[in-house]
Amino acid sequence: MTILRTVGAGLLLASTLWGSPALGQIGGLLPTPEDPPSRQGTRGGGFLHIGIGARGNAMAGAVGSSTRGPMAWFWNPAGVSATEGFSIAAGRQNLYGDLGLHQTYAALNMPILGGVVGIAFNNLNSGDITRTTETFPFGRRGQGDAFQWNSTAVSLGYGRRLTDRLSVGGDFKFVTEGITNASLNWLAFDVGTQFQTGIYGLVLGGTLQHIGGGARVSGPLITRQINDANINRENTRYDLFTNRVELPTAFRFSVGEDLYGGPESLLGGGGGVHRVTAELAVNDAVDLATQFAVGSEYSFRNTLFVRGGKKFYNDDRDVGSNSSTYGLSGGFGLRFGLSGRNVRFDYSYTALGALQDIQVFSFEFGR
Repeated sequence: MTILRTVGAGLLLASTLWGSPALGQIGGLLPTPEDPPSRQGTRGGGFLHIGIGARGNAMAGAVGSSTRGPMAWFWNPAGVSATEGFSIAAGRQNLYGDLGLHQTYAALNMPILGGVVGIAFNNLNSGDITRTTETFPFGRRGQGDAFQWNSTAVSLGYGRRLTDRLSVGGDFKFVTEGITNASLNWLAFDVGTQFQTGIYGLVLGGTLQHIGGGARVSGPLITRQINDANINRENTRYDLFTNRVELPTAFRFSVGEDLYGGPESLLGGGGGVHRVTAELAVNDAVDLATQFAVGSEYSFRNTLFVRGGKKFYNDDRDVGSNSSTYGLSGGFGLRFGLSGRNVRFDYSYTALGALQDIQVFSFEFGR
């Protein structure tokens, strides 16, 4: 189990430090004709690609045109403009089965300044990883020598409705990741828009994410000291050279359709009892092959929700023996009133073959 956890967390470390940007290529990992170069692992902040919230994950990330409330800061900040009162959201994600990787997040919205102001927190943690050396390749048992990899993004944003059909939003964020005494820090921003066309419930959404500069690894772990006592009787300190690492800038575009149950639905109204929506999304990032996703949601009296989706990765990853279920997701939700507010619990499950699965539990409170 320790080895699996170390490998899983090591993949996160490699995507930022070793795979390409920070410390250069490692011997044996250079491209070959049989294994041509790809964009994977060429940027830092890879955790920013991991969707948050049970609803978004259940629909395979196809929620850019329909996302609302505090969760919208991740998918499309324009969606926060639908917030009518103070709202909060929080959740926990168990990533990749029993590898010990966890992601937590929290966000809140407050209608103010003619729109909605909000803050969001997103953290990925590797759990304890045994520190290894050439002498102790499996760690020193009983020594308690362990470390953790942490990736965190904290954002402050604003969104508002410009017209009854057009909403815009954006946020500035501070992103950091690494281990104790060796980390990278970035400043970045996102912008997004949602447009209700008025044509049979058709909604368009677009988001440009993680726009920012580069960063280099810094901290005591990359600092070295040379004893120059024979020259000037002083110690000289210097930092190891590390390559500049950029953030994984991405563009999300989505087309949502209100199929049944809404005032502009394609197939007519459902008397407020049944409602069905569907969405198609495209995610194009500088460090990923273009990904497509489809998702759908059914609601009963706006109280019980059932969701499903499928993501298509379009790269050469190993999807296991049953490729039809890789990237397949589903989940459910429950919404009820409490003291004039809406309380919402959601759950989702995503199948990822050899990476096992992702399970997400999330909670929302507000209007």
